[in-house]
Amino acid sequence: MQCSPDEIRHQILDAEPVLKRLDIEMQELEFDPLVPSSVTAAYAKVDRVIEHLLARFKANPILGPLTTELKSQYFDGIRAKVVLARNGK
Repeated sequence: MQCSPDEIRHQILDAEPVLKRLDIEMQELEFDPLVPSSVTAAYAKVDRVIEHLLARFKANPILGPLTTELKSQYFDGIRAKVVLARNGK
């Protein structure tokens, strides 16, 4: 299914406030990278928030894959904090 540039622009504009809210929620994410249960809770929160906020875009061919990509990015950020903490940095 191909989308016109206008359709893509509309989809992006529709998603913009949701993505801003996601960014705010993720900035507020706090966890102790040295406590496994805290790290697990952080992963769960990222998953829950992204699934909730982006649920309406799942079937969208343009924005649907964004859910997986965002989770991956935020999970990578959590893992990086864990590695830094374990290395004493």
